[in-house]
Amino acid sequence: MFSIGFSLARTITVNKPVNEVMAKVGDFNHWGAWSPWIIQEPTCPVSVIGEASEIGHKQEWNGERIGSGQMTLIEKVESKSLNYDLEFFKPWKSKSTTKFEFVAKQDESGDEITEVTWSMTGSLPFFLFFMKKMMIALVSSDYDRGLKMLKDFIETGEVLSHVEVQGIKKQKGFHYVGFRHKCKITEVKEVMGPCFQQLIDEKVPLPDMMITISHKFDFVTGECELTGAFAYFDKPKFDVPTNMVFGELPEHEALQVDHTGSYNYLSNGWATAKGYQQFAKLKAAKGIADYEIYRNSPASKPERELLTSILLPIQN
Repeated sequence: MFSIGFSLARTITVNKPVNEVMAKVGDFNHWGAWSPWIIQEPTCPVSVIGEASEIGHKQEWNGERIGSGQMTLIEKVESKSLNYDLEFFKPWKSKSTTKFEFVAKQDESGDEITEVTWSMTGSLPFFLFFMKKMMIALVSSDYDRGLKMLKDFIETGEVLSHVEVQGIKKQKGFHYVGFRHKCKITEVKEVMGPCFQQLIDEKVPLPDMMITISHKFDFVTGECELTGAFAYFDKPKFDVPTNMVFGELPEHEALQVDHTGSYNYLSNGWATAKGYQQFAKLKAAKGIADYEIYRNSPASKPERELLTSILLPIQN
């Protein structure tokens, strides 16, 4: 069957020597700590076969939500690269090749660090040509999440990110006051981070909830539109400053996914929520945007205990 080829690559710098980084990547027994897919379904059955970092070393998985497949180490160039055959069985069959390349560098102090590039080459059936841009964007996002977790795992020994699907929950309606911004997805932290401090500086009354509303999040264009806001169950009686937006979300049901850990990994919660929504065939509620609620604060809780709920409103 005629197919359409594609390729993608993402890069990160890990502050450890090449041999240490390569040993961790080459051992599937470590992948559960940083895999951008396993974190979405931690109970997914995974089996590891063969000796770590040796040709034929294999990982097999059979998830209910993340699908099933296998990855096998087929080539190794010492201190330089690891090549894998990647095969998916569900939700559809496909084959690709993935590669990790490692380049030794030095930081400002002269210590050895490693530039890691994770790439994929594969193809799509011709009848799925319309999915090419979206697939590249989504897998690139997965690779970005995975490389960030790999970096933390190797540098610190842990990844401060845990995701739990809570299911469909009824949500009270609320009013919100905040700042709405358009920006690149890569700029979200820098653009949205100051929003809540600005609300405090403007002396907006303390809210029932602190939230971020996702009006638009387009992986293909790399653009998003978000509102960082204070939310109130009762309609606010104060005058809303003219430089802010004011809105309301009605009572609704929503898929709730909780993320515990660093805000740097909230994308793990969103990926899990969107993946579960697709798996469960839940239809999005019309006219009600997705949002996240910050259940506690960095001012009172350590980073590993920060709790954020991701809410995807759905049709009844």
